[in-house]
Amino acid sequence: MGFVKPTLIAATPMVAVLIWLVAIMLDSGPYHPNSVLLTGLGWLVLTTVATVGLVLVGGRWALRTLIVMLATTLWVGAVIPLSTWTMAGFGASAAGLILLLSPHQHRLIRKLPSAGGVPDRSVLVTLAALGLPLALGLILADPNLWVIVMGASGPLAALLYSRTIPGGLAALRFGLIAASLALAVVMPVSHAVVAVLVSAAICATAWSPDVAVAFRPLIEKGTSYAIPPELAPKEILDSAGIDEKGQAI
Repeated sequence: MGFVKPTLIAATPMVAVLIWLVAIMLDSGPYHPNSVLLTGLGWLVLTTVATVGLVLVGGRWALRTLIVMLATTLWVGAVIPLSTWTMAGFGASAAGLILLLSPHQHRLIRKLPSAGGVPDRSVLVTLAALGLPLALGLILADPNLWVIVMGASGPLAALLYSRTIPGGLAALRFGLIAASLALAVVMPVSHAVVAVLVSAAICATAWSPDVAVAFRPLIEKGTSYAIPPELAPKEILDSAGIDEKGQAI
């Protein structure tokens, strides 16, 4: 398998997800159409984010997310009726798992952490919010309109947080858990339980200092701040007319 290109490894999970999306739309079996909508949204969003993260960043989180996505496709395949599309999906998912779990995937993973990398808990809370539609969609019960509203609120909160839009951090700390508790009375019991549990986990993680720092960096890009003169480059000291002790030359 020495000929396998890194781009092929990263692209295979997306191909598998698209095949399964067609399969479940053609014959969803016990899944309600609303479940298909939620599952498809979760698959597309998470697989796209993880594929980009694997190719551009080389994040281990992206590799693990893609493995989880392929595992969920196998779960769906075991539930819906067998067809040509599901057989193609099984083949694509199996190929994706083999590639992602093979030694070749090490070429995609960053060997050293990025100097400006995002904290692990910040990545985790964002992925959890993005995965809320999928968590609700995989439940073998008929979701109503409120389940769709709850599922869509996860990616919305993740978008606000990841783009550092005002209210993004509050959406993770308060918004999702408040919405899940308010909608629990109008959602089916199974969906309500999953929504509250996932939202509570997101809320608890969002109170980590790392999550707050990623949203509001201690040092904003483009701002200036004081450093000891002995740490400044010599050309800057020369242009300022001072020596390494901060004394005028």
